[in-house]
Amino acid sequence: MKKLIVLFIALIFLALWGFGVILPDAGYVLVILGQKTVETSLWFACFAVLAIAVIWWLATRFIHVSWSIAQRLTDFFVFGTTERASKRAASGMIDFLSGDWVHARKKLLRTATKVESPLVNYLAAARASYEMGDHEEAVKILQEAQKKYTTFAVPIGVAQAKMEIRDGRYEQAKIILLGLQQRAPKNPLVINCLRELYELRNDWLALSELAPLVKKYKVCSVADTFAMESLIAIGQLKQASDSAERLAISERVYELRKAWGKVPSFLQRNPRVVGAYAQALIHNLQDHEAEVVLRKTLSKTWDDALIDLYGILRVVDVAGAISTAESWLKYYPQNPYLLRALGRLNLRNQLWGLARDYFQRSLVVQKNAETYAELARLLNSLGDVQKSTEVYQAALQLTVPSLPDLPQPSKSY
Repeated sequence: MKKLIVLFIALIFLALWGFGVILPDAGYVLVILGQKTVETSLWFACFAVLAIAVIWWLATRFIHVSWSIAQRLTDFFVFGTTERASKRAASGMIDFLSGDWVHARKKLLRTATKVESPLVNYLAAARASYEMGDHEEAVKILQEAQKKYTTFAVPIGVAQAKMEIRDGRYEQAKIILLGLQQRAPKNPLVINCLRELYELRNDWLALSELAPLVKKYKVCSVADTFAMESLIAIGQLKQASDSAERLAISERVYELRKAWGKVPSFLQRNPRVVGAYAQALIHNLQDHEAEVVLRKTLSKTWDDALIDLYGILRVVDVAGAISTAESWLKYYPQNPYLLRALGRLNLRNQLWGLARDYFQRSLVVQKNAETYAELARLLNSLGDVQKSTEVYQAALQLTVPSLPDLPQPSKSY
């Protein structure tokens, strides 16, 4: 439009000049090129400049149109028919699956408008650009696809959001997904992507608000839904633990019990959730309450992580806790975590010999760096420095990968 306006104004000036409205003696232009000079009237010079501009514009338009025609002819001969384009697109998908991102993007974009399912081409081409590290090009491809195919707005938006998530740009991904959710509140792709985003960000409040939609529209598997609900409960218990820490010690247990009461009953039997509650209690110096919770759960459902927590309890009745743990030995005599827990409880009860024996029994069943460290610390405190050093070395060998075979100095060095 701007070019047409300029051309129109130029034509007006030419018309005025032609009809003699503008005085012919309005001035002259003198151009000096080295030793040569060119002198002409002002209006002829203006006419010449305008003529050159018009010729330049026509030439660029000609080149642009010619290039466009050549590209279309190439597309016709290379990708002309639908069948030929489909084969080329299939070849592009093979390149995509093979990791040949450059050729995949080129073939997929060139055939996108000629295949029955262009969405696949655009999504794969955008992914190819992303894998090449060209994030801007990937977004450009998706935006171009959105303009051409408005019905594909949701899957294209989700693809862009997932790229933002992979790059750690969570806030941008959230903006995209919330915008899509307003347009398609029941779309399972959008809901599931939001679920993944909230889990990554540990945004338990937002995830708890989204949970009813996840369950209602069955956007993920039953196992993933259960894992999501467990994560929500664990996250909320962690938040309750942080809140309780700011209260007086005598008031903390009530705050934590209130949070536990909000956890659905079926999740109160989940060992991971129980462990989170027990950790919150222990962290807030409510070990007696934690002992009750752990004892009741372990009596019904055995879990190695829970018995590990049981072993670090700071309870007044240590003998009672030891007696409870020993009763479980009847059912799990070779459980290394139970044996280590008994070793720790006996440490708290200052029964050094029993503690050492339990640590050693645990290591017979399973070599574990943490158990080695407990035994080494006890042996060192008992004065057996040499044995303690040997145990520490055994623990180190478990945590450090095998070293290459290299020359070492002799002992006499």
